[in-house]
Amino acid sequence: MPLKALSSEDLVVDATAGGVSFTQTKAAAAGVVRATCTVELGQIRTKTDPAVTLLQASLGEIWNIGDKFFVYGGDDLRNFKAIRTGATSGRLVVTYEGAG
Repeated sequence: MPLKALSSEDLVVDATAGGVSFTQTKAAAAGVVRATCTVELGQIRTKTDPAVTLLQASLGEIWNIGDKFFVYGGDDLRNFKAIRTGATSGRLVVTYEGAG
């Protein structure tokens, strides 16, 4: 079954202690199964591991401007965290998708 956009948001990925999460009312909304993410500003790192409570700029997968990635499933959507790697905050464009 094809997915369709259910909602979206732009996240500022800064140096917030522990990282920036998806807005839970959007990520956990009924029907959402995937987040499609595009990095538009700054380099960032991400993690979905629930054991990582304090994401640091030296941990996680690294993403550069123009990179696109996907986050699947309720647990990973709830546990997602992102943080910038340098002095420039990133911007992450997120589209939440599901069968709707």
